[in-house]
Amino acid sequence: MTMQTRSRSGGSTRRTLAVAVTAALALVGWQPASAATRPAGSAAAAQAAGVRSALPAAPVGHLQPSGCTGTGSVLCELYASAGTTTVAGTAIPIWGFSSTAGSASTPGPVLVVHQGDSVRIRLHNDLAAERVSLALPGIDGVTWGTRHDDDTAGVATGGTRIYSFTASRPGTFLYEAGHTANGTRQVAMGLAGALVVLPADGTAYGSQTGYPSTAYDDEAVLVLSEIDPKLNADPTAFDMRYFSPRFRLVNGKAFPETDVISTDQGHKVLLRYVNAGSQLHAMSTLGVDQVEVAQDGHAMRYASTVVAEDIVPGQTLDTIVTAPTGQESKVAVYEAASRLSNDGQHAANPLQLAFGGMLTYIDTNAPPPSTDDVGPLADNISLSPQPASGLVDVTVRADLSDGATGGSSVTQAEFVVDDTSTALGAGTPMYGAFGSVDVTGVVGTLSTAAMADLQAGKHIVFVRAQDSAGNWGVVASAVLNLPKVGPQTRSGTASDNPTNGASDVSITATGDDRTLGGNIDAAEYSIDVEAAPGSGTVMTLNKMAPVVSETATIPAATVAGLGDGKHIVYVRSHDSGGLWGPTHSIELVVDLAGPVVDAASVGPNPTNGILSDKGNPGYLLVSAHLVDQPGPGGSVSTLKDAEAFLDLAAGAQPAGGSGLQLIAVDGSMDASDEAVYGLLPLSQVKALTNGTHRLYVRGLDAAGTWGDVYVTDLLVDKTAPVLSGLSASPNPTAGAPQITLTTTVTEANTIAAAEYWVGTTDPGAGRATSAASVSTAGTQLTVDVSTANLARGAQRINLRVRDLAGNWSNAVATTVTVEPPNAIFSDDFESGSIAAWSSSVGASGLAVTGTAALAGTEGLAVTQPSGGTARYLVDTTPSAEPTYHAQFRYSAGTWVGGVTTVFQGMSSTNAPVLAVQVRKSGSTYQVRGVLRRSTGTNVTGTWVSLTSGPHTLRVDWAAGTAGTLQLSVDGVAKQLLTAANSTLRVETAQLGAVTVASTTHGVAYFDSFESTRQTLP
Repeated sequence: MTMQTRSRSGGSTRRTLAVAVTAALALVGWQPASAATRPAGSAAAAQAAGVRSALPAAPVGHLQPSGCTGTGSVLCELYASAGTTTVAGTAIPIWGFSSTAGSASTPGPVLVVHQGDSVRIRLHNDLAAERVSLALPGIDGVTWGTRHDDDTAGVATGGTRIYSFTASRPGTFLYEAGHTANGTRQVAMGLAGALVVLPADGTAYGSQTGYPSTAYDDEAVLVLSEIDPKLNADPTAFDMRYFSPRFRLVNGKAFPETDVISTDQGHKVLLRYVNAGSQLHAMSTLGVDQVEVAQDGHAMRYASTVVAEDIVPGQTLDTIVTAPTGQESKVAVYEAASRLSNDGQHAANPLQLAFGGMLTYIDTNAPPPSTDDVGPLADNISLSPQPASGLVDVTVRADLSDGATGGSSVTQAEFVVDDTSTALGAGTPMYGAFGSVDVTGVVGTLSTAAMADLQAGKHIVFVRAQDSAGNWGVVASAVLNLPKVGPQTRSGTASDNPTNGASDVSITATGDDRTLGGNIDAAEYSIDVEAAPGSGTVMTLNKMAPVVSETATIPAATVAGLGDGKHIVYVRSHDSGGLWGPTHSIELVVDLAGPVVDAASVGPNPTNGILSDKGNPGYLLVSAHLVDQPGPGGSVSTLKDAEAFLDLAAGAQPAGGSGLQLIAVDGSMDASDEAVYGLLPLSQVKALTNGTHRLYVRGLDAAGTWGDVYVTDLLVDKTAPVLSGLSASPNPTAGAPQITLTTTVTEANTIAAAEYWVGTTDPGAGRATSAASVSTAGTQLTVDVSTANLARGAQRINLRVRDLAGNWSNAVATTVTVEPPNAIFSDDFESGSIAAWSSSVGASGLAVTGTAALAGTEGLAVTQPSGGTARYLVDTTPSAEPTYHAQFRYSAGTWVGGVTTVFQGMSSTNAPVLAVQVRKSGSTYQVRGVLRRSTGTNVTGTWVSLTSGPHTLRVDWAAGTAGTLQLSVDGVAKQLLTAANSTLRVETAQLGAVTVASTTHGVAYFDSFESTRQTLP
């Protein structure tokens, strides 16, 4: 039975505990003869048989040194070994400590020493396959060998180890298995005990100035622990996370086998609690208060009075209790916040648990009373009917006996509901054959009127009796289940749901009366309004039982008459107790409107029956978007299907599911808004005639309604465009960046694309160069073609076009004289980067900065370290140029050293064609040109001096039998070189430190580069 406590206070919780523990206290007064009337084997019999039959022992007095030998310097022997203990008649394997080998006990022996003793504890490990160490929480200065830390290694099986300390302060302490890998498991198996250090003055904690007195007459050590038989059965394999005690012990015993604490009336009893278990325990004394004087071996500065106090695992607590005076003065010491039972053992009534667990007594050795002052006990409480409907009376039945509580005759009995504070004798009377010590089968009636005032739920019926001595006994109880409502209805469904009202709807539900214990005998339903119980439409039951299946069919006409929207079907069940239960709601959706197709397409469209969808070769792609829009009542259903048709006859209404099935794009038709697609085979399209065809799309919703068809056109065009004649403008191109091709086209539909190629080899339809722009005006079609990639001279340009259906036209051609544009490349570096150039060499030395600006705000700085490393920009725009013009701004900056090429034109074989070189001669900067001959030799100009500051350098180069290179500085021609170079062409230009003398270093600046084919501005 579960107890609750309110720590450090009294109140209602304490009164509740008093009822329970007083009943257990009565057990200690039972004599063996009375106990013999209990059923053999019950826990009650065990309790009765275990009570003492002699007078209590004399007061226990004070502890004396024990468990150790010697004076001043003491030696304590502790043997860790396996053994067996018996708890509540159950033999349980344990691991325990003992003072001698081969006699394990749990807890271990109480070790009692004097304050100031030099203590040595010799641990003997007799446990198989376990390493064991010793821990002494709260004891200062513990050493083992030469070490002062925790012993986490432990001693192996068969080994010994000595732990030493000086008992410097008095108090109550715990010793237990230490912090090895299995230390926690070993403690739970029983390797723990109590250590008490006694002060010299006979008090608990000595006389300390400013501290309360800890003087006492008698004392008892109470070691608290628990046993989970599953751990003890297999200690090495048990998972400690599932540790769940079934027995709670005081000094290794569970009530009623616990040892009584003998004292005398008015004595002060020191209770030394030691929690050697794994769980918190709240210990209380019934009828008296405890004065808390110490925790964990530390005296408290101020004593406090408590009813119950929590003791956490590993903690010790010292309290002093003053024994009461008077006859039969016994004080129960018990755990107030846990189960006072032993592994579910029951009393004579199998529905009631027997007392057990952490419960013992302080016995004052008072003389027995001369009169009967304890009332009868009630047992075997039963209620019928159970559960109760509240519509019929409930019979309360009980057995009564005063045989174990004084032997007087039972004279009357009564019961109360929920409230035990009802005055004695003021409850509802019970009737039976009163007048004897044992009275069986007394009955009382809980009327329907009384139950009408009770709330639905569970209630406690308390029974008590009075004996001829006038004593009322403790209450016994039973739980009354009073639901007041009928059976539950659950798991309701409607099918088909949603519905369009074209067919019947089946509803099913489950009626469940198991809570009340009756049978379902009827069920009914109503729609949209909860009909009064018994006035709904009758449903069919598959049987009469506590759980039944309930079914009914709602006719299609009724469903259609409900109208579009959401409706509620209310189902309720009735039981054999006469109760209608609460209604269970089933949502029924009536959807009278079909889905709407708000967009549909087929592509490619137009089609020639050959061109297919890019992602689905061999098919046209049909796409649509469907929405099941709300009907008049706002109902919306999920979509279930969609289909498409080609060229339906006028007025045709094809059967549902007979068209091309369309599939949800997301893979599942599970929403009221879906994008769908389908694949229309090209084999079917090829069979269609030229012209416009109609594609019809419609959808089906979950209510079974097909929506209206959506119509879109599919144009079938198998006729290719026809081109005639082709002209180009301008022709010759005269440097124009593009030419316009013009032709005459015959095509019924739209031209979608055009392509062109150069030369006489046709690459095949769709494989030539696509034209960037195509335009038509009537029968005239124009196409723009860039001249950038066209070679110089006469070029054959070919053209063909494709219509939207994918049909390619015939090809037409014309000859164009290509003259490339004047401009080749330019960069003023105002972009802030060198990205306009084709590439670079030695980019780490190239930077666009404001410092380098020779025009505008940005310029190119070329930083040249010593060693001759090239750093320059590359332009690959020139294309076999027979003439080439270039100019740029240049400042020598801080460059010094030998000859450096700052600009160079290269051939297709990467050989220099022309170059501009600079040097510093003394304090003067100089420049010259270099012209390459076809034979591979150079014509090198003389050095031209430059004034300080930036200059514009320009070269004008031409190939020929008398080719030329003119070098100009700031617009003035300075040098003209001639050579036979007719085979050379300019393909690449390089600007910067192109070829560098090893001695050249510093920073030079470049800006405003420009190159052309014919002339420079």
